[in-house]
Amino acid sequence: MTKLFWRSTLAFLASVFLMVQASFAAEPVNITYGYHPYWTGGWNGVIIKHKNLWQKHLPAGSTVKFEAHLTGPPMVNALLANKMQIGTMGDMPSFVATTKRKIADVRLVSVPMFSNGQNCNKILVSKDSPEFKSHSDAMDWINGKDFAVHRGTCANRFVLAAIEKGAFKPNKVLNMAIEVIASNFEAGKLDAAAMWEPHARRIVELGHAKYASTGAPWNETDADFSLMRQDFIEEHPEAAIGWMKAEIEAVKFMIENPIETAKIIADETVGYNVQTAWSALYEKNEVMIGGDPVNYVGKMIFDEDVVDIMTKGYAFLHSVKVLKSPEVPENAYNDMPITEALKQMGMTAPVGQILGEIRKSVN
Repeated sequence: MTKLFWRSTLAFLASVFLMVQASFAAEPVNITYGYHPYWTGGWNGVIIKHKNLWQKHLPAGSTVKFEAHLTGPPMVNALLANKMQIGTMGDMPSFVATTKRKIADVRLVSVPMFSNGQNCNKILVSKDSPEFKSHSDAMDWINGKDFAVHRGTCANRFVLAAIEKGAFKPNKVLNMAIEVIASNFEAGKLDAAAMWEPHARRIVELGHAKYASTGAPWNETDADFSLMRQDFIEEHPEAAIGWMKAEIEAVKFMIENPIETAKIIADETVGYNVQTAWSALYEKNEVMIGGDPVNYVGKMIFDEDVVDIMTKGYAFLHSVKVLKSPEVPENAYNDMPITEALKQMGMTAPVGQILGEIRKSVN
């Protein structure tokens, strides 16, 4: 009788515990996520989508709508309008998104990609340019020529910073969309321009241009950020942390599975084969163009390197009259989701890096 009593009591208490636990379970969320398949810094979003990494980390019953974008500004507008709750994009549109507090409070939440100017900060020259013997020869050749760059982008900030540091003296800087730069190189109408990966690699692989420099010779770094609406973080902290776990897994996947990653990117994009996708992220950048041994760092957190690029970025956007203030806004980032995700996964940042590899055939 006594044993039966205690068994019944324990069973009752266990059921109560499960009911209480269920009552505190995180509610499912319906997320729209913006990602950038035509930018190596945003490829973690492609991996999250294709490997369904979000499913095991978001609350049960959650749904995710993936929206591919060619550039960052449309994602910024969608975040501000609450048509999108999470997005991953380049640094310049990311910074702009954090300055629209009268419309919506959007925060930087992670730094999935950081590099020593190996992803966004690429200078290309025409296919008819001479074979340079040194990096300085290439920069001398650019002097006095028109130079094209997509306005308001990470490449734009890099180019103006490099010119200010004495890298070269162009005749003038032309504002061209990235697709227009590509078509002008193809038509032989452009001498030099800055492009980000994988656009740069595709033009080189097609034989329309040649690499001349990365951002490394002038210590000009580049980065990619993920952003969330602050109200989403406050209302759904478990989902915010869960998404960061998925992002960490995606970055780790890219580091550990280069060929499969390239195949996934080739399937996601138009005009990119597996070889081009692989080379854009994994192929070693030659020393003569300022290649760094490390192509990509899964930085994740907001350390001194990231704060430095933020400081430079906000100041640049002010200088080109995109922002009213050159200062980094208060509470520009919320690192709770990423730090808690790393803690729960027993990991520390950075979560890994991609070393440049000697070219190989992967098709």
